[in-house]
Amino acid sequence: MHFLGGTALGLGARCIDRARSIRRLEPRTMHLEKALDALNLRRVKVDEKTGACEVSFRWTPRSLSLVGMFWGGVQLAWGFALVHYIFYGLFASIFIYAYGRHDWRVLAACVAAIALYLPSFLDGSEFKLGRPWDALRTHPIWALSQAYFPARLIRTTPPLDPEKKYVFGWHPHGILILSRIHVYGGVWEALFPGVDVRVLGASPMFKVPGCREICLWMGAVDAGRKTAERVLRAGKSMAVYPGGSVEIFDTDPNSRETRCHLTRRKGFVRLAIAHGASLVPVFVFGEKRCYRRLNVPSKIRHWLLRTLKIPLIVFWGRWFTWYPIASPQTVVFGAPIDAPALAAGTEPTEAQVDELHARYTAAVVDLYEKHKADAGYGPEETLKIV
Repeated sequence: MHFLGGTALGLGARCIDRARSIRRLEPRTMHLEKALDALNLRRVKVDEKTGACEVSFRWTPRSLSLVGMFWGGVQLAWGFALVHYIFYGLFASIFIYAYGRHDWRVLAACVAAIALYLPSFLDGSEFKLGRPWDALRTHPIWALSQAYFPARLIRTTPPLDPEKKYVFGWHPHGILILSRIHVYGGVWEALFPGVDVRVLGASPMFKVPGCREICLWMGAVDAGRKTAERVLRAGKSMAVYPGGSVEIFDTDPNSRETRCHLTRRKGFVRLAIAHGASLVPVFVFGEKRCYRRLNVPSKIRHWLLRTLKIPLIVFWGRWFTWYPIASPQTVVFGAPIDAPALAAGTEPTEAQVDELHARYTAAVVDLYEKHKADAGYGPEETLKIV
């Protein structure tokens, strides 16, 4: 009893200490948020007649001032760490190998950390509703990255009904899907208040330590059909990239043709009909200009993609790293397309899927043509649906 009592008192003391440390941390967090808000990087404009909304970013600090240099350094450090998140597990492995083999205490600490991490790694959150960390996802620090490009997001309609479900189809995929960054920091909530969304991500992303956590925290789940159905059955909306990994190889900064793989991609349409969700076309302009790339032989690429589900592409941004080249990006959200109502216990017919798919494809093309000039694309730029 004495041991149990002492343990309880010890745990209680640690909880109190932790609460005190959190209270000490909160003012610092508030100071950071206030400092970021003071930069005034984000602008929100609402059209009172149409209900359309535009969220835009611009870099306001003067580059040669001390304030500008400080925030420029913060932006670089944050962005560089963020874009290389897929390597976090590799960096940890290198650390363990470099220091653990020489010091048993470091090795023991690393083994203990791995043992504590394993339950989280194996909990299957990606097959459920994910593990979103809203405090991080909505933190204003994302504005530093959004202002770097800079980004502009346009909702072409009045606010969507939060009581309904939606399937947002993003086009094209891009190399690293940089456009996803632009809806963080409270931007999604400004554009689509009350619409709770999950992003379908490629399965390998959840197998890499570090990368897995970033994906889950940002609201991503596995792109499998069962997971997508679970999301929609829970009354949530979802974001999909119908073109998938194959569109990575069509992301060419030197090409005047944008290719979207959509002709045979009908699974997301079938899901929308089956669960009574509306389709929302989304087009991303400018992301293809953020990286340079080297063409890998198609036979090797196709084998890796078909066999290991790994898209092999050699690309680089600034300083031959993955830090992207600053290029203005515009993300346009089209009007929702309602799915046909189904009788209870019935499945969508091929005719229903084809008809809705055709309407959706036409909406994607229309979105591109209407907004390409405003997004900085010249008349020579074209869209090809394949």
